[in-house]
This record gives sequence, C-alpha cells and structure tokens, in this order.
Amino acid sequence: MTPAQHSTNGPDPVLVVGAGPVGMVIACDLLRQDILVRIVDAAPSTTIHSRAVIMWPRSLELLRRIGVAEELAETGKHIDAVSYYSGSNRLGAIEMSRLHDTPYPFGLCTPQWKTEDVIRKRLVELGGQVESETALVGLDNSGDRPVATLRRRDGSEERVRASWLIGADGSHSTVRKELGIEFQGQGADVLFAIGDGPLDGPLPPDEMIYCYNAGGAMGLAPFGDGTFRVACSVPVWNDEDEPPRELFQENLNRVVPFPAKLGELKWTTVFRARRRTAAAFRAGRCFLVGDAAHIFSAAGSQGMNTGIQDAINLAWKLGGVMRGTVDARVLDTYDRERRHSAERVSLVTAKQTSWGLVQQPAKVALRDALVRGARLTGAFQRLVTPLMSQLSVNYASDREDVKADIRWRRKPLGVGERLPVFVSDGYEDGEQGPWPTIADDRFTVLTWSGGARGVQWEARCAALRAALAPHHPVRDVSAWPALKEFLGTGPRAVVVRPDGHIAAIEPRLDPARLRVVLARVGAARPETASAEAAPTEAA
Repeated sequence: MTPAQHSTNGPDPVLVVGAGPVGMVIACDLLRQDILVRIVDAAPSTTIHSRAVIMWPRSLELLRRIGVAEELAETGKHIDAVSYYSGSNRLGAIEMSRLHDTPYPFGLCTPQWKTEDVIRKRLVELGGQVESETALVGLDNSGDRPVATLRRRDGSEERVRASWLIGADGSHSTVRKELGIEFQGQGADVLFAIGDGPLDGPLPPDEMIYCYNAGGAMGLAPFGDGTFRVACSVPVWNDEDEPPRELFQENLNRVVPFPAKLGELKWTTVFRARRRTAAAFRAGRCFLVGDAAHIFSAAGSQGMNTGIQDAINLAWKLGGVMRGTVDARVLDTYDRERRHSAERVSLVTAKQTSWGLVQQPAKVALRDALVRGARLTGAFQRLVTPLMSQLSVNYASDREDVKADIRWRRKPLGVGERLPVFVSDGYEDGEQGPWPTIADDRFTVLTWSGGARGVQWEARCAALRAALAPHHPVRDVSAWPALKEFLGTGPRAVVVRPDGHIAAIEPRLDPARLRVVLARVGAARPETASAEAAPTEAA
C-alpha cells in the first residue's frame, strides 16, 4: 500500500514512538511547554499487567514537572525500606524513610497499568492523545528532518515529517533498528520468574525484601492490598511457558526465611536480566529513551526509573531549544549524560544480581560480612540509599569513570549534582515552601549568602535580578537553612538547570560574569537561541 503523504500545513510535530510510561512522560512534558506532539504505539491499549512496579524518590521529584507526582504518591503503596536477607539473617536495610533531602522519602509499589492510567489522564488534560494500534514501519533519517512511515490497524499508511523523533518503543525498538544503531551487550542472561499474587505470612508490610541462600534468590514487594510482586531466579526456562504458582511456592519455601503461602497468581512471566546499551542515544534529530536505549537486570527496580530520567533530561532540553530558552548545543549533552547514568545503573544492578546468586561458601561469607560491616558503620545507608533512590545521579562533565562515580556524595555539592530544589508544587515564587522552587523551562540563578543577610546582600541580589531578568530568573535561597549542608558557608551564585542539577557555581554575584557563565552552560536569550540549528552528533 502506498503511504499517504504527510500534510505540509502547520509545523512539524515531535513524534514520540511508544506510549509506555517513558514515552507518555516525555510527551506530557513537551505538551506542557506548548510543543506540538504526536505519540503513537503499536499496542492496542494500556498494559493490563504490572510489569515495572517500583518508583523511586528521584522519579517522583522529576514527575512534578508534569503534575502527576502527588497523584502517584497517593495511588501507590509506600515502601519505607529495602531489606536484605542471607538465609535467616537480616543483613541490613536501605531506609528510604530516613532520606531528608526529598519531598518523597519513600519508594512506591504500583502496578504499571495504574501508573500509565495516571500519566495518560494527564496527557489528555494537556491536549495529547495516544494513537494506539499505529506502528512505525519505516524511518528515513537522511534528510534535514526525519520522515516516519506509520501503519494503522486497517493497513493504511501515513508518512509523517517530524521536527524531532523520539524512540520510546522498548527493548526491541523499531526506531533503533531503523537508525542502524547497535544494541551492545555484555554478560550472560540471568533468568527470573516474576508474578503478582496474594501472599499470606508474617511479611513486612512496608518493605521490599531480597532473600538469598544456596537455593537461589528471591524478591518480594507489597502492593498494599495483600498482593505482592514475587520474583525468583530460575536456571532455565522456556520463554513460551508461564511460570506456575508451584514454582514460586517452592522458591518461597526454600529461600524466604519466614513462612509465606502464595495464592492464585494474577500474572506471570519470565524476565531475562540482560545488559544492553545502544551504541548511540542520538542520531541527528532522532533520540532513544528508556528500554530502547538500555536494559539491565531487574535488581533494584531501576529500569522504568532510569527511563523517566531519560525522558525528563531530554524534554527540558528539547523543549527549551524549540522555545528558545536553551541553546541548541545543549542537546548534545543528552547522549553523554544519560549514557553515563545508564552504564552506572547497569554496573550496580549487575553487581547486585551476581552477589545475590553466589553459591560458594567463602564468597557468601565475604558478601554477608561486607554488608553487615557497611550496616554497622552506616555506610550501607549513606552509599546505597542514594544509589537505589537515584538521588545521586551526577552529570559532571569530568565523571568519565563509572566505577569512580559510585562514591560518597560530596558536601557541599559540586557541578552536575542534584540540588534539592524543585519546580513549583503550588507555592508562588517568593513564598517559603518546604523547598525552594526553580523555573521549569530555563536555567535559574540561586543566590546563597552562606550566613547572615543584610542590606548590602539584598542590594547585590536585587542588582543581579535586574541585570538578568526576565530571561534568567534569580532567587535568593538564603532563607532555607537546610541548604547549608549542600551549598556550604560562603556566598555564591548557583546556576541550576530545570531538572535541579547544578550547572555552574560562582563565588561572586557579578552580573557580567554570570552572563558569561549562563552562555557557557547553554542558557539562551529568546532572540539569540536557534531552535532550528542543524543538530550536531553527540560526542
């Protein structure tokens, strides 16, 4: 069938391929920035299964941008801690409830279909609509703009010229294949059977638990209604067969250190814990996000959370470029930043998987001793909690060594690190809410006195505000004493990105110097930004 030609009337849309949580998040963020978006998905509707079920604090922080964080927090079961058992011994726990620098000191356990329902509702409120049963079957990226061929359920085809194209179409991404981008991997597959069903037993009601022993590894997470996500390692399995209840019950009896009886399963499948990363996250005006860009072990439930970070990282940059508040070269940072982050997650989840599956007594003893020691010294909470919650994601340009980046968080914070400042949650600019607010569509300059404020300080802030406004908002955050832990004792100006990561730190409130710094990090005046600048390839 000959595809219908795309319409030449009006601006070309951003085309998002894939309407899972990640695809819908980026579509929502662009729509709220008044960007024309089309989002298509080959599937007929929202998934009815739970699939990705855990959402960590950093994802909720970022989802404030599209206005769904509070509803998700009310919908899901709060997870206060993640506990680790070796045999009958509780080695230690990651306590999300002890996090003090986030509005969301907990994880969420929610079936994916519920998460998608909340985001899809917001998508419609913003004027979007998922075009279901519409598959990408061709992609020409050789011209100045990508041209996609879409096929609907009835077999009709349409050619769509897009301003930008985003592949959020999963691990078997058609976008990635059409672009000719390799999906590189390492390590052998590790098989896990996963399912959802009622569990009866003395299980911690607000904890996710991992259990390890010679019989294998198992993970349990509560949905809050008596139903749990149940996952267990399996040596071999036919992908065509659904794991039966008996398999899970046998593993519960063998691995979990307290009695637990599993009822009728609502859903089961086998998950292959592969490690794969796309050779490039960008090709011209096309980008990959989520599982289309990377997949890794389910240990730590990092997959969907990493995809949400991809979506927000790209959305503020792309939206800013298209609206003229961000320089086009900022898009070149997407590949480097998100690749580094994905590689870090891949390394951490692979290590957790391998540690959970060790069988040799000497290695088991070493693992258990290390975890116990880290718990007793407090290192387990200080190091692992920020990693799992994704609060320690760092975009510093000099962080090339993934292993070196898994470290203690510096205090005060440096360039690239996340500062606990967020887009507005209802407080007007200037009001004292729980945390300072920042602009959601451009860089914000935060002024920090580091101590007492006086008339001279106020005058310096006012002068800076007058020099940089309205293109670059300036906020004095000296009234928030909790920020001293992160910003130190000396006066400074901190340039913060729309996602809350630090772009630059300057020791003086010098307007001329701050203009240079803002230009260097990619902030742009509307009259000088070029939304249609020819894209360069990411390094």
